[in-house]
Amino acid sequence: MIQRKQTIYLLIAFIAMVLNFIFPIAEFIGSGGHQVEYYIYKVVDLTPGIKLDMDTSFFMASTAFAGLVAIGSLITIFLYKNRILQVKILRMLVLFILTHIALIFFFSIPNLEKITGNPVEYDYVGISMPLVAFLMLILAIKGILSDERLVRSADRLR
Repeated sequence: MIQRKQTIYLLIAFIAMVLNFIFPIAEFIGSGGHQVEYYIYKVVDLTPGIKLDMDTSFFMASTAFAGLVAIGSLITIFLYKNRILQVKILRMLVLFILTHIALIFFFSIPNLEKITGNPVEYDYVGISMPLVAFLMLILAIKGILSDERLVRSADRLR
């Protein structure tokens, strides 16, 4: 049945990953008023008249992992009849979201600090969305496994 607490967790994870595309992850503010915002799929230069020349191919991996987690968590809601498959997919999504977080902190932000020469200021809404999605995926896995144990115990009673 689709009316389980795991469905709420997966829906919250989906919403958090969609919000991850909307809110900026970090801002780079220079001493001369130069300001750059980093989203997971682009870099926006807010300083008028200045264009930031950079290769945006390093955003592709992070964007792909974020999109896979968002779509995967939404699809997993409807796989409620096969709980074992749900758990396998959710474990893969947890790996994807950890990779997404690692790409942000260990690759994208240090590269942008080098390119812009500005220190980073994190946007707390944008940076917390992958962590919220990670937590919701873990809670969904725990809920699905508890449902599976309940079903197996009911099968033993028959």
